[in-house]
Amino acid sequence: MPIGLEKQASEVNLDLPPLQRIGLTEVSLIAIIWGGYGYSAMVQTPDGKGYTVRQGTKIGPNNGVISAITENSLVVQERFTDVYGNKQVREYVKRLHAKEGSE
Repeated sequence: MPIGLEKQASEVNLDLPPLQRIGLTEVSLIAIIWGGYGYSAMVQTPDGKGYTVRQGTKIGPNNGVISAITENSLVVQERFTDVYGNKQVREYVKRLHAKEGSE
């Protein structure tokens, strides 16, 4: 039975969009863009591909959703149920790193 479960999990992962297959620690925040519709961000995956994301975009393997984009960071919220059955929210903040030599 565990073999069947592993096979199902890998099949589900292949059906997910690329940003939902990669862990949040593996995604790099490259740029924040301001436009007529507010902030959006450019992220890069380990394979070198870039994606433009906005508030509400799903990201990460744990059903994370981008909850906010500021002028220098991206906030991802993951909702989950802990071992006691309580609903929890975990937040990850990816910061935009300043260029070397800038102040």
